[in-house]
Amino acid sequence: MITILIIVVLVVVFIIACLLMVPFHIILNLENQGLEFKGIMQIKWMKIGIIKREIPSETPEEEKEEKKEEKGEAAKWNLDKIVKVFNLFLESLPHFERILVALYRSIDLERFWLNLRVGLDSPVDTAMIAGVFWSMNSIINTIPRVTVTLNPQFMKPVFEGKVEIEFKIRLLWIVAESIRAVTKKPVRNLIREVRA
Repeated sequence: MITILIIVVLVVVFIIACLLMVPFHIILNLENQGLEFKGIMQIKWMKIGIIKREIPSETPEEEKEEKKEEKGEAAKWNLDKIVKVFNLFLESLPHFERILVALYRSIDLERFWLNLRVGLDSPVDTAMIAGVFWSMNSIINTIPRVTVTLNPQFMKPVFEGKVEIEFKIRLLWIVAESIRAVTKKPVRNLIREVRA
């Protein structure tokens, strides 16, 4: 009976590990006109769409007011608590570093495309900004899968742009390092203090 239970647990762990090894594809398309941003974020797993959200998300006014009230109730932080959380964060930092390293190793950039239209009040200032940008751009565009362009607008002030980012992320090592970090006392103390 015990051997069957151990085999079932090992099979479940193996299946979860296999699922976490298959990368999630994240696609982010954003564009702006002035300070107004809009776009779409998609998350796919094995070419199956899991999440598709518009940015900014359309939330009803009632939900926004409820969230504001919840934030008001939860914002009972004083200086002593902030100092304590900061000290616990510093204690936990070595464990978070391992998570960040795992995150860095688990992300593969597939595409980064940025197109900007910039115009300032003065055509001379626009030309100077474009010149500096183009000089840096010759280095940036040597990076594989990265394309950055700037279109200067000399006749009117404008700041518009489009960005498309596609990357894939494997969660296995991130989850493993996160579980490992949660087993450490400083991280548990930090989580407990933040949630209190």
